[in-house]
Amino acid sequence: MAGKTIVRCSAGHLFTATWIPLIGIKSIRLTPSRRYARCPVERHWGMVTKTDSMNLSQAELASAQAHDAGLQ
Repeated sequence: MAGKTIVRCSAGHLFTATWIPLIGIKSIRLTPSRRYARCPVERHWGMVTKTDSMNLSQAELASAQAHDAGLQ
């Protein structure tokens, strides 16, 4: 089931993405939790991994929600 997921790029930027299991719409799916995709924060390409939102501070959550990549 697709849903908004907080992800982190290889440069450390946090953003949200619609993560569809087993499908990479605008990314290259490498494993169920890792993709090669474009980061909307600084507009670069890199490894993107799902992040557990329970381990993020309020400031990190706000930063992630301010940047949305759309479909991954």
